[in-house]
Amino acid sequence: MSDDFDPLRRMRPDRIERDTPGDPAIYTQVKEQLMSAIDQDHVPAATMATPDIYPRLAYRDELAAVDYLSRVFGFVENREARMEFDGKYLCWLRVGTGVVMVSHANVDVHYIHSPLDAGLTTAIFHVYVHDIDTQYARAVEAGANITMPLDDAFYGERRYEASDPEGHRWHFGERFADIQARSGRPPTPPE
Repeated sequence: MSDDFDPLRRMRPDRIERDTPGDPAIYTQVKEQLMSAIDQDHVPAATMATPDIYPRLAYRDELAAVDYLSRVFGFVENREARMEFDGKYLCWLRVGTGVVMVSHANVDVHYIHSPLDAGLTTAIFHVYVHDIDTQYARAVEAGANITMPLDDAFYGERRYEASDPEGHRWHFGERFADIQARSGRPPTPPE
């Protein structure tokens, strides 16, 4: 027996083939299909593909990390892609065209540790943002651990660095050309 709800039944989330870990773009596409089937006037959101390479960062408290990265640095979580396994989470955050996966430190399967476990930072993540001055002010106001204050680099970038509460290091920058396009004037690089 078939009825008007058959197309919706075929889109049930539990029928999506899961990848390990799941691709957040798949969840976004399925959500858009479902919303379009429910509301004929729904305007689909632009979906971005997951980059071919993106880091997976380990945290002791991954949900606190998601909150911090979103609140302090302006990352946006793909909430429909969040996965929970035995009280531990996989979360995907976007900033610009980049993606970072945030997970619980997993030494048994993936052999990844929080910098708190290692006792030091082992990588720095470079992130280009729109309007570095506003992003920097937001981070300072939120109490971010600024490890290099905002300045203009000789190579054509306005940048600063900060560490998150578990010790991952973040380098945020905006290219001089992008600043000029946005504001009409380039910053003056140091001599």
